[in-house]
Amino acid sequence: MRVLEFNDAALTLADADRIHATSPGFAFLDGRKLVFGEAARQQFRAQPRKTQFRYWYQLDQAPLDSAFGDARNHADLAWAQLSGIQANGGDGALLLAVPASFDSGQLGLLLALARAAKLDAVGLVDAAVAAASTVDAKATMLHLDVQLHRWWLTRMRAGSDIARTGGEDLAKPGLLAVWDACAGVIAEAFVRQTRFDPLHSAATEQALYERLPNWLAQFGRGAAVTLELPAGLRSHRASLPADALNGALAAISSRIAAGIAAAVTDAAQTAVLLSARAAAVPGLIEAIHAACGVRPQALDAQAVTRGTLAHAERIRADGEALPFVTRLPASGPLIAAAAVVVDTAKPAPPPTHLLVDDLASPLPSKTVDGEARLLGLKLRVESGRHLLVPEGALRIDGRVTTEPTRLSTGQLIETASGAVRVIHVLGPPA
Repeated sequence: MRVLEFNDAALTLADADRIHATSPGFAFLDGRKLVFGEAARQQFRAQPRKTQFRYWYQLDQAPLDSAFGDARNHADLAWAQLSGIQANGGDGALLLAVPASFDSGQLGLLLALARAAKLDAVGLVDAAVAAASTVDAKATMLHLDVQLHRWWLTRMRAGSDIARTGGEDLAKPGLLAVWDACAGVIAEAFVRQTRFDPLHSAATEQALYERLPNWLAQFGRGAAVTLELPAGLRSHRASLPADALNGALAAISSRIAAGIAAAVTDAAQTAVLLSARAAAVPGLIEAIHAACGVRPQALDAQAVTRGTLAHAERIRADGEALPFVTRLPASGPLIAAAAVVVDTAKPAPPPTHLLVDDLASPLPSKTVDGEARLLGLKLRVESGRHLLVPEGALRIDGRVTTEPTRLSTGQLIETASGAVRVIHVLGPPA
C-alpha cells in the first residue's frame, strides 16, 4: 500500500521502502499542453504568465480569470495533476494524508477529484497526526509544516491516543517567501564575488530558483556552501557560510517562533515537531528554541508515510465517504506510563508471539540458541531470552535502537514495513 501526502510544495507518493514520486503544485501551459510538477516549477520565474501555482491553496470550482489550456478552474488543474500521479505509480490502493489547512468543502472536493482521477483512495488521515504518531508523545504536540503559500501549525494533545485539537496559519506566504529572501542574498553573493547578477535575466533567475531547495538543504547541514550557476557557455561560482541566510530569514523565523511560543503553556510537557520542509529553513530551529524553550524535533521526509502505514488498518475504510481520521495511537514512555498499571508483585508474562494486525506469529523456541527471521525481523535466542537484532535503525516503543534488545511483552516495534506488537498468548510458552 502507498501513501499520497498532500502539500502544494510537493505532493509525495511513497510506501514503506521509499519515496516513489514528488510533484510540486505547479502547472505550466506549454502551447496547449499542461505540464505539472517539477517541470512546471522550472518555468514559474521565467514565464510567470504561463504558470499556475495557487490551485491547491485555493482549491475550488470558481472560474479562472482566463482559460488555462483546458482548465477552467482550480479543481480542473488539481484533477489533471492527480491524473498524472495515477498514471505514474499511483494506481494501487492509496491512503491520503492531508493537512488540516483544507477546509471541509475543499476536503470533499479533493475526494471527488481523487475518484475522478481514478485514484483508489481507501483512507484519509490528518498528515500532522500521522507524523506525530511516530515519535515519543508528550501531553501537548505541536506540528509545523510549510506549504507554498502558508505556514501551518497543528495542535494536538496526547494520552493513549494523539488527537488533533486545532490548527492555524502562522504566516503567509510560505516557501515562496523563503525562496525570495534567499534568492536575494545568493544573488548579492554572486554579484560581489563574480560580478555576475543572476537576477538580471529571466533564464538565470529561473536557474537560481531551480537550485534553491537543494541549496537550502546544504545550508541546513551546517557547512559552508559552494553555489554554481550556468550562464550561457560559462559557469559562475560563489561561496557562502552556513549562517549566511539567517539574517534574510530572521523576520520570517521570528514570526513563526512567536506563534509557536504562544501555543506553549508548559515547555516540559510540549513537543514541537517540524516537517522536513520546515526544518530545512536556515535558522528556524534556533529561533523557535529561543522563543519557547523547547528544542524542536526535525522529522524526516518519510514521517507522514511511516505513521500512516503503521496505522493503516485504523485509517482504512470502505465506501466512498471516507472519514477524516484525526486521532491515532500514541507511542513512547508517556503512553506506557499512562496506559499500563505495573503490578510489582507480579512480573510481566514472557513474550510468546509477534502480532501484526490480527495475525499472531509464534516466537522461536527458547530452548535452542540461534538466530531466526520472523515477519521480516531478525531474532536471536540466547540463554533462554528472545533478542531483537536491528538491521538498520528501527524503533521500539518510540525510541530508535541499533543494538540487540531483549523482547518484552507489550513492546511496539516500528519498522519501515509497519508496526509489530510483542504479546503473550495464554498457553505453553514458546
